[in-house]
Amino acid sequence: MKIATTRFGVVEIDDSSVIRMVNGPIGFEAYKNYCLIQHRPDTSFRWLQSVDEPTLAFVVVDPSQLFEDYTIELTDADAEALRLECAEDALVLTVVTIGEGGKEITVNLAAPIVINAKELIGMQVVLQDGRYPVRQPLTPVGQKETEPGKDQTALATEAA
Repeated sequence: MKIATTRFGVVEIDDSSVIRMVNGPIGFEAYKNYCLIQHRPDTSFRWLQSVDEPTLAFVVVDPSQLFEDYTIELTDADAEALRLECAEDALVLTVVTIGEGGKEITVNLAAPIVINAKELIGMQVVLQDGRYPVRQPLTPVGQKETEPGKDQTALATEAA
């Protein structure tokens, strides 16, 4: 299957790799078919690209690669909607927001996108426990504090 994208031109994907969202991401509920694009092999960042809308794509990352203690608990209803039989089948991704000029990069830990990796069913889950922020600043792994904008630009370049 060939899909048009504004960032990558026409991309060929396997029909069997299309992720069907139970509901589209927040604010984009009408768009339910996506694919994951690994833009560069040397980065943890990927694109969740709409199959139906060429201009709609989200930078996403596996939060466990950036935050060692990030864990989520799905409600029974969410697990059922995703047809998850075990936690190992869940691929958890968080949406990355890159501010103007890459000066601020944040990740939405409060509403991850969870995908059943076996069935390719996904949904954005709004966590109800309040443990995680919607806009968690990213800093390079192993570094506690960064000079504003300094290392964020490197992360923005990696994400793009």
